[in-house]
Parts: sequence; C-alpha cells; structure tokens
Amino acid sequence: MPPQTQDVVINQNDKKLPDWIKTEVFQELLKKQVIGYKATKSLRASAGAAAGENYATIMFRIEFDVELNDETQITKAFMLKAPHETEIYQKLLQSHNFFDIERGMYFKVVPELEELYQNVGHEIKFGAECYEIDIKDHYVLLEDLRPRGFRNVDRLKGLDQAHTESVLLKLAQWHAASAVRVASKGSYDEKFTKGFFRDPEVLRMLCTRNLQSLLNYIHLYEGHEQYLNELQNITPKLLEVVMEMSEPHEDDFNALNHGDAWSNNIMFQYNEKNELINTYFVDLQIPKWGSIAQDLLYFLLSSTELDIKISKFEYFISFYHKELVKQLTLLKYTKTLPTLKSIHHSLYKYGGWGLFAILNVMGVVLLDSDPNANFESFFEDDAEHKSNFKKSIYTNPRYRKHMEILLPWLQYRGALE
Repeated sequence: MPPQTQDVVINQNDKKLPDWIKTEVFQELLKKQVIGYKATKSLRASAGAAAGENYATIMFRIEFDVELNDETQITKAFMLKAPHETEIYQKLLQSHNFFDIERGMYFKVVPELEELYQNVGHEIKFGAECYEIDIKDHYVLLEDLRPRGFRNVDRLKGLDQAHTESVLLKLAQWHAASAVRVASKGSYDEKFTKGFFRDPEVLRMLCTRNLQSLLNYIHLYEGHEQYLNELQNITPKLLEVVMEMSEPHEDDFNALNHGDAWSNNIMFQYNEKNELINTYFVDLQIPKWGSIAQDLLYFLLSSTELDIKISKFEYFISFYHKELVKQLTLLKYTKTLPTLKSIHHSLYKYGGWGLFAILNVMGVVLLDSDPNANFESFFEDDAEHKSNFKKSIYTNPRYRKHMEILLPWLQYRGALE
C-alpha cells in the first residue's frame, strides 16, 4: 500500500475503533522499531480478521506511514487486540482478564521457554513479538507476521499431515519447555494455570446449551441412532470431565497447555518456494496447566483434515510422543519421561474432552464466514431453536460429515459412557 499524506481510519465489519488509537500513542514505539525514524505521517486502521475468524477479541491492523531521515517513507504495521464492549464480555473480563494473561504470556512466560532452548544452543521461537505502549486500556499489541511470510491454513479444509506434524512438534517443544521450567523454578502464577473452562456460565453454555443445540438437529445425522441415548444422558459426564481436567493430577504428564490450539490460532511461515519452514502460536489468552491431553484432543479433533483426523490419530500421538521425549531430554528434564502408553491412557481418561472439542470448537472451525458470527452468538439459548448461529453450526453439511465419523469413534473409545 503506498504511503498516505493524512490520517485515514478504515472500519470493517462495523468494529468500533478504540478512541485512544492516535498517532502520538505509538510515537515512542515507532522510534524504537524503525531505524532512521524521523516522523509519523499517517495512521490507518482496518479490521484484522473477518467476521467468524476471531471471537474472543476484536482484531485491528494498524498501519503507520513513517518518514525516515533520508526523506523516504516506509509503512510499519502492527496487530492490535482490543476487548468487546458488550455486557457479557465485560462480565467475563472481570473473572478472566484475557489481556492481562496474554500480555503476561508474551512478556514473561514465552521468553522463559525460549531461553531454555537458548541455554542448550537451540534457537526456538514460539510466536510474534509483543509490544508495550503507554495506555491504561485493555490491549495486546503484536508484530504483524504477514511480511515475514506467515499465514493461516484454510480452516474449512483443515491441516494436512505436514502441517499437523509441524504443530505437534511445536506443541512438544512448548510442553517440554514448560514442564522443565516448572520442575526447576516451581509453579507458574495462578493466572497462567487455572484456564478458562471453569467459569460456571461458560460451562453452562458449552456443556449444556451447546449439547442441547446439537441434539436439536441430531436427527439430521446419518447413523445417529447408534449413539443418541448416550448423547442424551452425557451432560453430567461432560461436566465431570471438564472439571476433572481443570485440576492437574500427579499421575498425568502435566505441562502448560496453549488452551486454544485450533487452526486460526496457529500461523505457518513459508519461503519463496511456498515450502513450510516454521510454525507460530497466537492467541495466548487461556493457558492451562494440566494434562497435555487437553491440547492434543482439542487440536487434532478440531483442526485436521477429515481424511487423516481418525486414520492418522494413533500415528500423530506417536509422532508427538517421540518429539516430546526428544525435547525433554534435550532440556535435561529431571523427572520420569512420559511413555507413549501413559499418553494414550490420558487420552482415554479424558476422552470426554474430545466431545467437548468437537461440540464447541470444531463447529466454528468448519463454519463458513458469517457476518453475524460474534462473541455473543456463543451465549445464545437455542432451547426453542431460535438461534440462527447455532443452527448454522449444527446443520452445516461439512460439520455433519465430520461428526458422523467422530461420534461413533468417540463412542468406541468409551468417551460417551
């Protein structure tokens, strides 16, 4: 985009730009980030994600046209995350401050993980750079990764084997480093360990209302008679599994889970030949200390291609386990290394979490972009079939195709008992 000569604000999808976004707020940051900085000529803001691509926050792409000392101009861009202003969101923010947590992850937790690898001679990066500006409002300001060749994979298609392996490698590195860090320095601050899926209202929405929404349309699913009775009676079990997973158990291999590892929260870097060369995590708002079964079931069931989702599941767990042991050994983990069998045990133990993932996450992953999709849509009550958003998820032919394979698979694994 060519440099502009005046401030231009572009609002897309009716997203309100925070009032504090002004050129002077970013002045000191630009002086540090731009070599040869002379002056900021203009600011432009646009929606950083289309409707239906991001729910937990509002994303903006902030661009600055900067004049350099040699009289030339360049454009410097950042990604800004800001809060929704709705009553529901503000209430949740009081009990789970997404922004305080994520900024803490970027400024404290992630640098420690990366330092562990530096100490053994490996340069591992987990995500974008995060920046501070002098304001009191809730925000997360991140490096724009697009100029470096990063992008998301088409979530509707899902991740192929190569991309899935790349994510599992990064998860293994992340899990291993966090386990080593806690073994050597002690527990993380509670705000990084509690997780998001324990709030009573959130659990009612995810484990009760959404299950009822699925049941409203389950008659459309081929073969639903096979597991209908179990689904109709599983709400207490689902709540039990989610609550059990909310606390770490000594007999599990525990690590810091990303907590929201689905395809739109993962960016892939490609070279000039369009070859995959790196993987970064984004959206570090709901980390959770506990069994790594949480990240594995959440990611593999929500975000992979249908052709490999089940057929390659056992292979992917084996691939992850080998990388996890490799990373733990590299980082000189002092405790007993997890076995492949122990990881499978956890996946069966928390099998209900697989239902949680396909009920609450996979539907959004497989939903066509919808201008009406927003954070509040998740909290709609569909008891009388009045939620168009919920209907669009659970009647989506793409979603149904996945569910017709996954629900019997979970049943065979005992996850619906």
